[in-house]
Amino acid sequence: MGWSFRKRIKVAPGIHINLSKSGVSTSIGGKGFTYNSRGRVTASIPGTGIRYSQSLNSKRASSPVKSVVAGSGRIDPATTERLSKREQATREFVAMVQARTSTALVQYFTSYGVHVEVGDLSEAVTLDEHQPFLETLSQEFEVTTKVIRLAVDIGSISLAEKERAMLAVYEIERKCTEHQGTHGELEAASSSLQRRVQEWPKAPGFVAPFLAGFLGCFVLARSLPTGLVLVGLALAYGGYRTAMFIRRKAAAAAAIAEANEWFDSLVTVEVTPRPAVAAGKDYVSQKAIGFGAVILAAATYALVASPHQSNSQEDAPAQASSMAMSIPAAGTSATRADVSRSGGDLSWLVGKNPSDVVNDRRFRAAFSGLSRIDWERAAERLAVTNSSGIERKDGYLFGQGCKAHSCSSDQAAFAINEATGKGDLVLSETLSSSSNAVVRTYQWRELPLSETPLFAWARETGVNLAPQVAASTRPTVRTSFDCTKARSDAEHIICSDPELAADDVKLAAIYAKAKAVAKDQAAFKARTRAQWNIREQQCHDRQCLARWYADQNAALTEIANTGDVAGL
Repeated sequence: MGWSFRKRIKVAPGIHINLSKSGVSTSIGGKGFTYNSRGRVTASIPGTGIRYSQSLNSKRASSPVKSVVAGSGRIDPATTERLSKREQATREFVAMVQARTSTALVQYFTSYGVHVEVGDLSEAVTLDEHQPFLETLSQEFEVTTKVIRLAVDIGSISLAEKERAMLAVYEIERKCTEHQGTHGELEAASSSLQRRVQEWPKAPGFVAPFLAGFLGCFVLARSLPTGLVLVGLALAYGGYRTAMFIRRKAAAAAAIAEANEWFDSLVTVEVTPRPAVAAGKDYVSQKAIGFGAVILAAATYALVASPHQSNSQEDAPAQASSMAMSIPAAGTSATRADVSRSGGDLSWLVGKNPSDVVNDRRFRAAFSGLSRIDWERAAERLAVTNSSGIERKDGYLFGQGCKAHSCSSDQAAFAINEATGKGDLVLSETLSSSSNAVVRTYQWRELPLSETPLFAWARETGVNLAPQVAASTRPTVRTSFDCTKARSDAEHIICSDPELAADDVKLAAIYAKAKAVAKDQAAFKARTRAQWNIREQQCHDRQCLARWYADQNAALTEIANTGDVAGL
């Protein structure tokens, strides 16, 4: 009977190290249930002597091939994670054994046309046609498996075990090299296919051109050329990126097809799926079309909602009240003035509904002094019209209408002189804060309301034009500028108010003195432009203009006395 040795060392409660003739193992558990690191589970009933043991690891396989499968299955880097950091050298040795063994097997299978990666070796070793060769490796795998198990169980390996493991690794590498097949190019074909798949172009994003396009649509409302350039650049850039992606995608697809053809000519079994482009459609073309459609729709809306007139600036009249002898009159429409002076053929308006032409720039050019809000009011009060539309009356093109659901209170009418192309417009509306109708007129000084069909229309509809007619027949007051060329609300109000006209003349004299003594002419010119713009853009009633003249009178008097512009 042979000798035996067994010793049990307690490491921690419930954890023991077992030393015996067969080796070292670790057991975890206590009375009634224990688990041994060699894969044996023991259950018992304390005090009765009844116990049951079961090995979780399969017994030594009768076939060497199964031993190889078991051995290769244990070559898993994850198992080495259980080693402590103090045993780093043992861990690195185990990793090296695993890597070299796995590499040798992968090269062997690849040489026979089997496409497999390290993670799928456990499936490759079950292929029937390779069992005779794999059975010759069972002994070497038993050695490497034992070394790995020792490293996992006790955290260290003796020098003798390392030498035996390395000899086994050398033998595995030698046998795998000697028995390689004729499909050695499969590895190169797989690498080529992998490289082609990685070169698949990334779908482009359209955030930058999309934002640039919307910025262009926003600018369109203020500057037609700049807005068109921005929108065009955004669309061109988005189209370029789309075209380049489609071209690169076609080239990459052709390269992958060629690599797949080479791969197919060499592969016999695909244990590991071949490299391929991730499934799913990129929808780049659809996104590009949608991006372009949205930008074009936004640009069209910007053009329609904000009709552009020629913004070529004219020199302001030589006037001190506007303080812009050399300053362009910003926001003035040259188109409207030119059409009004030359008349133009407006016969195309006959028979049309006023609501259909109210936003046409040729129609709008016939009137003077209307802001965007005024046009909105006009459009609302010309929404409901009679079937005859715009008619000819005594040398005028006449049209009338009313606001939907408010025809008894909110009305509008216009008359355009066919010879000169100039027209007057009358709006009548009832404000919510008052029951009395408010009448607004927009007229040329050389085209009094009393001379147009609007006077007869007012009598028929009950619109009171008496104050407006009286104002239009009032003697012309003297101002520092030509009232026949008045364009803005402020200029029209000044020309119709003797007190404001007197303030304007007085301010012109002070302005001339201040300009002559100003120490910084550039600053004086900038201040002049800023103050003139404030008046033109913000003052639409007499009170605002009166305050403005008082403020400028005081400021320019100070400059005329000191020559200092910086403090004002």
